Amino acid sequence: MYRSYRSSSASRPIVGVYLSNRSIPLKHMGRYYRLKKLVEANMEAGTTLIFFTAEDVNFSKRQIAGTSFDYKEKKWTKKSFPFPDVIYVRGGGDGTADLLEKFDGLGIKRINPIHAFNKSDLYQHLNQDQNVRPHLPPTVNVEKWSDMESSLLKFRHAYVKAHRGRKGLQVMRVERLPNDTGYLYSYSIIGKLVRGKAINMESLLKTIRAFFGDKKVIVQRAIDLVKIKNNRLVDFRAEVQRNKQNDIDIVGICARVGRPNSPITTHSSAYRYDVYLPKLFPRYTAQKLNVLKSNIQDFLHKVYASVEKKYGEFGEIGIDFAVDKKGKIWLIECNAQSAKVSIVKAYGAKAQRVFLNPLEYARTIVNTNRYPLFNPRSRSSRTAEATEAVTAAEAVREARKAVGVRKVRIIDDQHQKFRERIEETGL
Repeated sequence: MYRSYRSSSASRPIVGVYLSNRSIPLKHMGRYYRLKKLVEANMEAGTTLIFFTAEDVNFSKRQIAGTSFDYKEKKWTKKSFPFPDVIYVRGGGDGTADLLEKFDGLGIKRINPIHAFNKSDLYQHLNQDQNVRPHLPPTVNVEKWSDMESSLLKFRHAYVKAHRGRKGLQVMRVERLPNDTGYLYSYSIIGKLVRGKAINMESLLKTIRAFFGDKKVIVQRAIDLVKIKNNRLVDFRAEVQRNKQNDIDIVGICARVGRPNSPITTHSSAYRYDVYLPKLFPRYTAQKLNVLKSNIQDFLHKVYASVEKKYGEFGEIGIDFAVDKKGKIWLIECNAQSAKVSIVKAYGAKAQRVFLNPLEYARTIVNTNRYPLFNPRSRSSRTAEATEAVTAAEAVREARKAVGVRKVRIIDDQHQKFRERIEETGL
């Protein structure tokens, strides 16, 4: 494991928070509320917390020009750090996947094994899980445009979603009007609601093509969500994480109330779900509400466990779900990078645990054998030689414990060859 060749203290492991593929000016760091909350949480977690972008990474020197907060001087500073022990991905951009694979090749761990879900791949996996399947709305992976047309005709009310997309920016709601008089569509662009009408299927497909371009999409039957006045949709976001004991912790569940007529609840109001459920289901008795809450908790554990079966262990997942008018729970989607906006709105200061858990979890996994690199389903074959080298490094350490100097020297010679091969791969 690469950790053995650095000198940072194991008592304060370095957690590198990846923000973007482009550099962020130092003077802008204080503008980001959630970064400041991580800095506050780090005072309790006791890690060395650095923030970086792709432009800050120097693989030849194995260094990062990281940004950190100086607690004594109470200001942001930038200096060189060795590569982190754990990477916490909080952004993206072109080249992010390749950059993270290089870190994987060096045995550096991540809070989450992937930085973004492919909605189609995840749905296909979850649909094979008998514990989760009953909570999935009918979904079609669009291979050709005839799939799109037949799905929209079948579902009447549907969502078209890009395989990859965050913050509701790659989602369109489509509603088939009565008596085949056309289609209503709506989508959101950075908080702005766009609504329109297509007079026929041909016009609708043209609009969908213009919106999504060449992105791969799925079509999902719309859930009959509970609504409040002014046609405002209500769904839920659960922040589910692993804590320092490596136990699953449902930190908070928020009811998100969308804007009037909006197709999504992103950029919405948010409330604690235990407070808001009685408003959504006023006819429910206290006992029936408790049963619903218990079912929601059980549902979240099932989804989390199923996701980990496919991708490996996650430090956190934002799980979006809905409860229909009959009280049935439906999965909307999973988020590998929750922005944590709703939980801060709903819980205020009590949301601090959502920032603390990932850092304490990072400390937990530093000295474990949890390597995202070794999950073949989520890594490309380009890191195969680096994987072999990391395995050899582990073998060297074990050999030093178990055998004499002569044998270790032979293994060390072999290991040096593997290290040279790492250099050749460009990792």
